[in-house]
Formats: sequence, structure tokens, C-alpha cells
Amino acid sequence: MKELFRIGLITSVFCLSLSSGALLYAASVEESLERINRLPAKERAEALESEARKEGQLIWYGAMNVERSAELIRPFEARYPFLKVRFQGGGASRLLEQLLIEHRNKKNRADVINTRRSFVNVMVKERAVIRYRTPLREYLREGFADKEGYVNSIYAQPRVFLINTKIVAPDGAPKSFEALLDPTWKDKLGLESTDYDWLAAVIDHYGMNRALEFAKGLARQNLQMRRGTSLLSQLVVAGEFPVMIDAFPEESVELKNAKAPVDFLFPEPFVPVKTPTTVSLAAGAPHPHAAALFVDFLLSQQGQEIMAKQRRWVSRKDVRYLSDLRGKKMLIPSQDWDDRQVELIKLFNDIFLKEGK
Repeated sequence: MKELFRIGLITSVFCLSLSSGALLYAASVEESLERINRLPAKERAEALESEARKEGQLIWYGAMNVERSAELIRPFEARYPFLKVRFQGGGASRLLEQLLIEHRNKKNRADVINTRRSFVNVMVKERAVIRYRTPLREYLREGFADKEGYVNSIYAQPRVFLINTKIVAPDGAPKSFEALLDPTWKDKLGLESTDYDWLAAVIDHYGMNRALEFAKGLARQNLQMRRGTSLLSQLVVAGEFPVMIDAFPEESVELKNAKAPVDFLFPEPFVPVKTPTTVSLAAGAPHPHAAALFVDFLLSQQGQEIMAKQRRWVSRKDVRYLSDLRGKKMLIPSQDWDDRQVELIKLFNDIFLKEGK
């Protein structure tokens, strides 16, 4: 029994009440994985795999489409043929709500959930997720992990200017945020109507006063506000307006490859980045060791290269992106905004959906 405890096996606590038992179970899982993570690499891998074999499966709540998730599941199951991944997809908000309901009712089903970083604090406050300080965190870019061990991000999405090249010549396109305020671009700029992260990045770069002054000036340009980046991108292609200022590079590349009359550029003096997508271990995970193996796979070079081929800006420093970002200031909104979402949304709506009208 002492040897089992040394490699971090989970002790049974279900003889206690369900409420205290759930907390003790989560603490036991977290402590168990902490001990395993301190083992030398070979022993650590053996300990995780040994316990994962007994569990046989894991359930992944994934804010990712089915095709892209399958591209990750297949190689994971090939590496660990004794494990089966059961994927449940959906929107980030819906999956968060389902996880919290199951947690509160002590009917835990999920092992792993990937969602927005801004949702992690909500899950932590509800004690619905646990820390997981995998050694792979050392390979992650700045801003993709926290100190505590709750945030382990797998990718993020930069925002770029998408240009209709039939309407705007390459040398005439706006290249900076300040250029967007030129009267030339009045009525010609598109912005996604819920892109709160974009405003957070602007504030983080300029400071509150200057950022609000800039944002209000931008709103007076009579922005074309729509819900959904794909819709806005298609409107640029159709020539409804020539410039979208918060497009995703992966969508832009797909449009270019389809011979659409568009190009994109990374703005100066910084590139706003959407809050990263994270992966977390559920506090009541029925298959915690299998879940830990899966998180490690998503953060491994193999898993990250798969996501990079999906044109995502992944969290590992040693995996390349679809474009050269050397010299670019990539700005992920600070984690302070994760607890200030109501304030941020109000700011955005007051500026762009009221003043801009």
C-alpha cells in the first residue's frame, strides 16, 4: 500500500458524506497527480499509464468541432490503445453550464473540459476543476499558463486585418490601429459585435484612458457590426465593406486558398489575441489518470503540431505558426479581465453599440 501511495494512487474516500467526499476526492486526485508529476520522466509515464489502463476511457467535453477533435483523438488512441475517448462537443458556455450542473448534483461525468480561459475562474470558484501542473507547462509560451496550475492553454487565435484586394490596393490598406481613424475608412470597417477580448487587448496596450479615446474615435467611423467572424469575412469577400479589423488568420488563409479576393495583415503596433482556449481536469473526474494523459497529449509536440496544422497559434514555443510572427507583439488579454467580464462587456457595448450608432 505504501508503494501505491508513493506513485500517487487515489485513496478511497467514499465512506464519507457525499459533500465532503467530493472535496476529499478532488484533493486526493490533485495530490496524487502532483506526486506523479514529481517523478522522473520514465517513472512518471509508467505510473500514469498503469493507472489509466485500469480506467480504460475518458470523457472529453470539448468546445471544438467534431472533425478537428477527431484529428486529435485518433493519434491519442493509437498511442494508448487501451484508452477510448468519448467526445461531447458543444459551445463553450453550454459545456461550462453542463459541467457545473453535474458537479453541483454530484453526478460527475466529464474528465476533461476545454473552454475559454475566462471561464476557468468560474470553474475554480465552484471547485469544479483541479490544478494540474504537468511538466509540459515549461514548453508553453508566455501568457498560456498561470502560476497556480489551473490554466493550461492549448491554443489561441490572433486577430488580423482582412482586406478585400479588389477594393483596396495592398499599399493602400490600413496597417496600424491609428490608421483606422483616418476619415478614408469611415463606413468601411467591420468589427465582430461580441469581440470583447479585442477591446481588452487594446486597453492592455494603451492604458484605459487612451484606449477609450481610441475606441470612441473608431466607433465614430460607423463600423459595420455583425455577429460572427465568418459572416463578417464573407461580407468582406462580397465587397459589402473592404476591411474587417478582427479577422482570424485561419479563416483568412482558407478564403485565400479558395481564390477569394482577400489578403490579411498583422496590425501594428501590436496583434490582439483572443483569450486562449484551455484544457482542465474536472474535480470529480471518473478517469483522472486517463484524463491527465490526454491533457499531456494535447500539450505534447505531436498534439500541438496537429492543432498547428489546423492553423491555430498553439501554446508550445517549439511549434511553428502559419505565419512568421518574429518582431510582432502578440497581446493576450491579461487574466485580470477574466474576473471583469461584466465591466468589459458593458464598456464594449456602450462604445460600439451605442456611441457608434
